[in-house]
Amino acid sequence: MNANENFETATSQNHTHADRRRTRARRARSRFLGITAAAAISAGALLGPVLASTAPASAATTPGWLMGAGTLAGITAQDPSTASQLLNTPTAYGAGSSLVGNPIQTGLATTPVLSYTSYAQFSSDIQNARISFPYQWVMFDPEKWSQTPLNEQQSPARYMALFGQLAHANGLKVIMAPAMDLGYVPGSVNPRLPGERITHWYLRANIAGAAAAAGDIVNVQTESQTTNLPQFDWLFNNAAAQARAANPSVQVFAEVSTVNGTPQQMATAAQSVSPDGYYVAAPGAIPQAVQFLDVMRAAGY
Repeated sequence: MNANENFETATSQNHTHADRRRTRARRARSRFLGITAAAAISAGALLGPVLASTAPASAATTPGWLMGAGTLAGITAQDPSTASQLLNTPTAYGAGSSLVGNPIQTGLATTPVLSYTSYAQFSSDIQNARISFPYQWVMFDPEKWSQTPLNEQQSPARYMALFGQLAHANGLKVIMAPAMDLGYVPGSVNPRLPGERITHWYLRANIAGAAAAAGDIVNVQTESQTTNLPQFDWLFNNAAAQARAANPSVQVFAEVSTVNGTPQQMATAAQSVSPDGYYVAAPGAIPQAVQFLDVMRAAGY
């Protein structure tokens, strides 16, 4: 997952601005993210066999949840019952950017996560002992945007490895959330091939595998494929296979977003795969996020 939906501070206003930045980025690149069945077959020569959809998650499944702390606060305010049932647990994660305070409101057992878009900033904060809140988890969300330094955008595998090494050396667990738009970065060490779909680049470059090798949770940005279940399943299942091959103990999350479908479409896509959890992006759309969670709750999640 990923935004600065992820980079939410203690103030919901800051979260809203970050969400809108990510929404604009997603809309700008959404036209690139479709794949056809023929393209998926041709990708097999590079990527190996296209994986069939695994059995969808069932009502007996208890997935993890990941979202920005502002989204969590909004859902809790609008629907305390659903928030209490699904999100009031250490297997739910709320991401914020405060170095000194808990981004999760008092009374919730949700695990706080300190979010970063830059390895350089994380390294500086560690070296200068700026992180005073006792976080146990950090997240790295490199994307093609100004918040991530260009050299980190160009070599995401290298900087995910460095981020993971530094975090683990300091007793922190890591959520990796690399964006697919890193394939558009000029000067990339692993550039897209001529005419290559960005989803194919993401798999050919083994971004999920590199993320898993350095992290404990990997968020796969599947949300752009929400309304086309074969494509959603194809992307998630192949990325999850790469991640688990690199790190058999990693957890793999699938992302859904209110930008890319109705609450019912989000739930249908979410239930079509079997991730360890879900990243829920809801930039400026808390009511839709609540509706999505209500559908998932009714299905037994």
